[in-house]
Amino acid sequence: MEVASMSWYRERRRSLLRMLLEYVEELERAAEEALESFFVERPAWDVRRSCIEPLMDVFIGPDEVIITMDMPLVKPETIRVRPVEEGLIEVVAEMKKAIRPRDLGVVHIDGEIREMRARARVPVPVETKSLRFVFRKGILEVRLPRRRGRASEHE
Repeated sequence: MEVASMSWYRERRRSLLRMLLEYVEELERAAEEALESFFVERPAWDVRRSCIEPLMDVFIGPDEVIITMDMPLVKPETIRVRPVEEGLIEVVAEMKKAIRPRDLGVVHIDGEIREMRARARVPVPVETKSLRFVFRKGILEVRLPRRRGRASEHE
C-alpha cells in the first residue's frame, strides 16, 4: 500500500510542477506582449527563438485587410499563417540558410537566425476562416475579408 501512495504522491507532485511551469510560461508570454505594446522600437531579432521579425505593413481597406511582409530568404513551402486570437495573425517561415547577427553587423549578440516570425495586430473585425495568402518574389501578402454585421470600436 505504501508503494502505491508514493507513486500517487510523485505523480501529483509532477502534475503540480507541470501546472506551475505552464503558468510561468503563460505569464512570460503575457508580459512579453504587454511590453511590446508599450515600446514602439524593439530589436527585430529574438536570439532565444532564433528568429527575426520581417518588415510589415497592415492596410485596412473597406472590404478587406491586407498584410504585407518582406520575407526574403525563406523557404516558401514552410510558410505558416494562422490566427492566434481575435485580431492577431501569426506568420512563421524557415530561412533557406541560418544567418548570424554578426553577418548583419550586430557584434554584441551571438547565435543564429533560422526563421522569420511575426505577429500582426488587425484593429478591425475580420473573417479569419477566409484568410488567403500568396508569396511572390520574397513578399508575403495576407488577405483577410472584413467582417460585416457589427461596427467596430476602432472605426
